[in-house]
Amino acid sequence: MDQLIKTMDSIFNGKLKLLSRFSATGVINTIIDFAVFTLCQSVFGLHYTISQVVGYSFGVANSFIFNKKWTFEYKSSGKKVVREVSQFAIVNLISLITTLVCMKFLVSDFNLNVYLSKIIVTLIAQVINFLLYKIWVFN
Repeated sequence: MDQLIKTMDSIFNGKLKLLSRFSATGVINTIIDFAVFTLCQSVFGLHYTISQVVGYSFGVANSFIFNKKWTFEYKSSGKKVVREVSQFAIVNLISLITTLVCMKFLVSDFNLNVYLSKIIVTLIAQVINFLLYKIWVFN
């Protein structure tokens, strides 16, 4: 048990701190996103593009809080918060548009299952988000 605790501490506080924390936050965001997406798509019968926007939005709200406070441990003054939220929103708008375009392409042109398409576009969004959060939002 001690070895497990040491390993977890090394992962989340050692050399892989940033990437492991971003990944853990991403898993939570993805669970929220997929749960809301599925609820909208399967239970309420909304079109997958509407479901994508709603699910993604819920994941983004969680993402901002966890990435700011835990992943990047970013502390900002009151004036910087407006800039930070604006940049975060722009990054996520870029990711959302990218996922919508890619999802439409995968579902319509490749006839992929909507959930498989959702997984693929989620991975694409993760790469975009990590790079832009690190370089532009929380630096």
